[in-house]
This record gives sequence, C-alpha cells and structure tokens, in this order.
Amino acid sequence: MNPKSTFVAAALLLCSLVSVAQKNRPKLKFGDVKPEDFTPTAYEVDSTADAVYIFDSGNSSFEGNNKGFFNVVFKRHVRIRLLHKKAFDDIAKVEITLFGKGSDMERLEKLEAATYNLEDNKVVATKLDKASLFKDKDESATTKKFTFPNIKEGSIIEYTYTVSRPGFWHIPSWYYQGSYPRLYSEYEVTIPALFDFSFFKQGYVPYAIDTAMLSTGSYNILDPGGAGESSQVFTWRGNTVNSIWAMKNVPALKNEIFTTTLANHVARIEFQLAAVKLPDQLPKTYWRSWQQLSKDLMANEDFGAPLANRNGWLEDDLKKLIKNPKDSVEVARTLYNYVRDNFSCTTDEGKYLSQSLKKVYQAKKGNVADLNLLLTAMLKNRGFYATPVILSTRDNGIALETFPMLARFNYVISRVVINDKEYLLDATQPYNGFGKLPVKCYNGSGRIIDTIPYLVSLSADSLKEAEMVTAFFINNDKNEFEGSVVWNNGHFSSTRLREKLKTTKEEDFFKDIKKEFTGNVEMSNTGIDSLQRMDDPVSYHYDLKYRFEDEDLIYFNPMQMGDFYKKNPFASAERFYPVEMPYCMNEIYVLNMEIPKGYKVEEAPKSARLKLNETEGIFEYLVSVDAARVQLRSKLALNKANFEAEDYQTLREFFAYVVKKHSEQIVFKKIK
Repeated sequence: MNPKSTFVAAALLLCSLVSVAQKNRPKLKFGDVKPEDFTPTAYEVDSTADAVYIFDSGNSSFEGNNKGFFNVVFKRHVRIRLLHKKAFDDIAKVEITLFGKGSDMERLEKLEAATYNLEDNKVVATKLDKASLFKDKDESATTKKFTFPNIKEGSIIEYTYTVSRPGFWHIPSWYYQGSYPRLYSEYEVTIPALFDFSFFKQGYVPYAIDTAMLSTGSYNILDPGGAGESSQVFTWRGNTVNSIWAMKNVPALKNEIFTTTLANHVARIEFQLAAVKLPDQLPKTYWRSWQQLSKDLMANEDFGAPLANRNGWLEDDLKKLIKNPKDSVEVARTLYNYVRDNFSCTTDEGKYLSQSLKKVYQAKKGNVADLNLLLTAMLKNRGFYATPVILSTRDNGIALETFPMLARFNYVISRVVINDKEYLLDATQPYNGFGKLPVKCYNGSGRIIDTIPYLVSLSADSLKEAEMVTAFFINNDKNEFEGSVVWNNGHFSSTRLREKLKTTKEEDFFKDIKKEFTGNVEMSNTGIDSLQRMDDPVSYHYDLKYRFEDEDLIYFNPMQMGDFYKKNPFASAERFYPVEMPYCMNEIYVLNMEIPKGYKVEEAPKSARLKLNETEGIFEYLVSVDAARVQLRSKLALNKANFEAEDYQTLREFFAYVVKKHSEQIVFKKIK
C-alpha cells in the first residue's frame, strides 16, 4: 500500500470511529423533559442510590479574546433525578467558583436552572429566579450559589452554564465519578494546534467513547494596541484536535476503610500545558523537566536559596548544643531532637517558607516547610550532606512520578546522608524518633531536590508494624485466676499511644482497658515503659485477678486479653479501587494459662493455618491443650499493604476467617 493509500485508509477509519462515537452520544436539550423520564423508581447502576445523574456533559474550547490572544470557554449541562430527600443537601445546592481578579476574573454566563415535577401526567417546570443567585467573595475567588426551587422526591433537576476563562494555559479537569452514580458522563475538548496539552486519565471505569478527530478552526483575535496605537483584529486559521471521552453507568465512588484519599481513584481526566507553538517562532515550553524544576526550587528564596550558604548566624548556638559528640549520627540526632522538641508546627502541610529561616529559629514555630528546611540548614551548617525532599501526603493524593507537576506536592521533609546511609527526617512530629516519618508521608514516593532530583521510595509496602501481646495466667490459693499481660507496641501504635496519653491520664488509660473485661476484675501493677524515649517502642503491662462463676460450664474466649478482630474491617460486598493499608503488619498474641481449678476442657478451638495468596499473608491459630494447661498462639501477618481491587474478595474472605477463629471459645466443664 502506498503512503497516500495508507493516509486515506487511516482517515476513513478515524471518520468511522467518530461516526460510531456520535451515534452513541445522547443529546439532551435543556428543558426537554418528558413524562416517561419520571417512570424509573430505581436505576440498574445502583438500585439503592438516593440520586442519579442522568446526564453530565462538559465542553472546553478556545475562542479569540480582546486582549490579543485566547480564552478557554467551559460549558456544562447536568440533569439529575432526585430519588430520596437524603440527597437534597448534596445535590440541590449548586456552587460555581470563579477564580481571578478584575479583568482577569472568570465570567459566569448563560446560567439556567430548573426543577421538573410530574403533575397529572404533565411535566411542570419551576425555573430558577436569578434573584436567588447568591455569591461569596474572597481574595482569590468568587463563588456563585443557588438552590433548586420546588424539589420533591422524584423531581428532576437540570442546570447549564458557561464559564469564560481568560488565558490559554488552563483546561478544566473533568470528573466522571462522585458520590452518586452517573448514567452518562462526557467531556469534549477542542484544542487549536497552537497549543500542546498533555492529559492524564485516572480511574477504573472503562471509556464508552475515547476518540479524537483532526479538523480546522478559525479564531478572531482583537489586539487592543498600546499607547497611541489603534486596535487590530487578527484571524488565525489552522488545525484543531477535537477529543471526546465518555463513560456510561459509572458507579458512585464511596469511601471505604483503608483508603488514602478518593482523589486517587475517582475517574477523571486532567490537562497540563506543555508548549505553545506560534507561527514563525520557536515553541515555548511550559512543561519543565525534573532537573529544571529542582534547579528553580533551589534558587527560590522561599525554598532552597536560604540553604545555599552555611547560615553563619546558627554557628554559636549549634556549637553550644553539640558539645561532646560521639559520632556523626549522634550529632544529627541531637539537631533533629532539638527542632522536634523545641519548635511547634503551625500547619499540617506546606512546601514554601512562610518567613526567613532566622525568623523561624527566633520564633520557635512555623509551618512544615519552615521547620524541616530549618533542620536541613542546621545539618548543612554542621557539614552534613542534607537536602529537602518534597512529597504528597496520603490525604493529598498521589503525585505523578513521571511529570513534574509541583501543584501535586504539599509537604517537605529533610534528608541527610551519613556514612552512605540515608535518613529521612520530619521534625514537625513531636512523637517521632530519629529517621522515622509519620504514616501520612508514605504515599508512593518523594522527590529529592538536588542537582540530581531522584526519587526516594515512600511505599507503605516497605513499612512493617510488629506488635506482640503476651498473657500468662495461673490459679492461686484463693481459687482465683490471676496473671499478667504485656503489650509490646510497634512504632506507629507507639506514636498513637503517646498522642493519646498527652490528653489522657495514665490511670484513666488503664481504667478504659479494665472496662473491656466482664465480671469482677481487679487490675494492679500497671505501668508504661519508654513513653518519653521517642526512638523506642512503647510497651505497657498490667496484672489481672478475677474469679470464674461457679457454673457447670464456663465459656471463655482465649483471645480476650489481646486486640482481637471482632468484626471484618472489609464490610462492603464489593470494592472498585485498591485497598491502601498504612503499613504491613505482624500481630502476635500468645496465651499461656492454667485450666481453672475443678474444671476440664470440654471443647476447644481447633488449630488452623491460612495463607493469603500464598506469599502475601498468613494467619496462624495454634491451640495446645493438656490436662493442666491451655496454650494459644495467634499470628496475623500481611507482607504487603496495598492490594488491587481484584484481590478484595480474597482479602475479605481472609479476614472473615480471622474474625471467625478469634470469636471461638473454650468450654470448661466442671468436674463432678
């Protein structure tokens, strides 16, 4: 086939695909609501939904403006069926946020909204009174608000509007998924060949339409002219790319346990300007490489520039702080502990300095970037190789590793290299040990800001939380059952315990534990170890004494002294996105107990061992019984923290089995 034939064949195929796409696209005209649209009382996509988006369509395109270039025009048309009043507050109140100031402010145009009800088999429309449109304004944005009138269960609501955005660099993102299911959601984008945009798709729902067509466009642009110059109108004609992405029957995205943030999983598409290619000019690149971004950050006065020198004003204080250092690690630990214990963090995030490093040092407080960049400066002053690391916390969403989108990052930590070993430090956390980061930082990866800005792994799969509970019980001479329990916590449970005991008295902490036991129980010899040693895990212990009731049969759960699973954490029957645990786990519970005097074991749980996907986890429940003693060892270990959606049912069944075994009881029978 010759090149011309190949081009013709490709063009025919593209036209065929576009033709099929056009046939599959529902076209709804605003206000065209029919009686039969009210017939369904539930929808197959989700029969329990309180509301369903019947149609949600967006369109972004470029138009010439009167400032010498382009605007981006965004149009949206939404139609929703309200099935239950629970959805009224969520859906029947609409907010449209407009960004910018003055002449650069986005403009809201062509807003229409109406509520439709079926009365005597006729559709009655109640239109939005424009006087009911309210607005809130702050320094950077104005939000227009309205509430649909005359809504009832079964109503259909509909709205459409246009927003004109000054400038060419921002194409709005589109979300195909949310708290309520959508029967059809579509986004159409038309981009002139002057602009190169990269786009990023996310989500687990397949596209019903995913097509692009090359066309031509014509744009009139008014150049207002400068002082003493008259305005002129220019016309640009050239190729455009028209893309359509659509989804059908999109389920609602519901927040489940072990989810970093739904923002990581919602079906959406977003855009980033890569380059502008004006006629007879070299392309202007907007998409920076990681090397360029790192270079820019290190030159930024609110980020890396203050780290370029040794910050000599720190010299005298740091010499006093570090008097007789044992080794380099001890020096770095002393600096870290000083910032952690003497400075207060004012925000949960931050990637730029809010004030100079000297003012941070003097005030003894600042945001996340203030404190961790100060720590980096202190380490550099003492001769360490230290650099900042930017990352996105778990609740902020995944930051793309391939593309340097700085807006995706919201946190800064410090990295120091000592004897070829790397330590990651976050001095904003009052209960963290040296070289430990809070759980929220483990969200895939971070980016070291240095000459070579390479990735640093921050995968939750790399963390293992090991916890162990041991319980030992015997019969005493007073026909009582007594023993001791010791809890050895992991790093993260130790952090949580330290946080809790900041506001809870130690005696109240143990009172709460005592409440978990039924009957007349005495607790004594309580204690907590390593509470103030942040580099060590916390353990606590207590003794228990109680008497079994004089019954023919005693039912005893041998797991009751441990943190056993009473219910399956994975309650939902299905899940459409991954399970994201904060860390791997290794939970061990050991019980060694004498059989109560005057009783024998009538029935005991059977030992069991279950693997999760062969190598990804294991549950062991081992029971040994003889004439005098019962011994039990329960171990639950997961060797990974993140599980894909297709593993959900297996994971759910695994934990269902754990719950079942943890609920089993020993039956003691009185000897007659």
